[in-house]
Amino acid sequence: MRKMLIPVLLTLFAAPSASANEGGATNLARAPSDMSSAEIDAYNQGRTANDADYIRCRRIEVPGSLVKKLRVCNTNGEWRRIADKGNQDARDSMETLARGWSNSQEPAGSITYTPPK
Repeated sequence: MRKMLIPVLLTLFAAPSASANEGGATNLARAPSDMSSAEIDAYNQGRTANDADYIRCRRIEVPGSLVKKLRVCNTNGEWRRIADKGNQDARDSMETLARGWSNSQEPAGSITYTPPK
């Protein structure tokens, strides 16, 4: 299970996205997570911490490990997009569950009664 989860986390958090670079932003030659700290510092030079192109790194705990953490770096715009997508997915799930819970009637013919013997 853990072997399957790590690549999924890497693709979700480390993959660069074109949507983060909309609006004339600079395209990066490499994914921010592949850059060294010195490269990120050089890239961030002259940018404010609130800039959409400013690169931030986070350490994310690896499931199943008490110590190991994964370094994931993205631009502020990409972090915002990831958070917005997670929030939208949660809203969609809750709406789906709410629709299912409010429909208390089973479709006709789907319930069959078998008397006990």
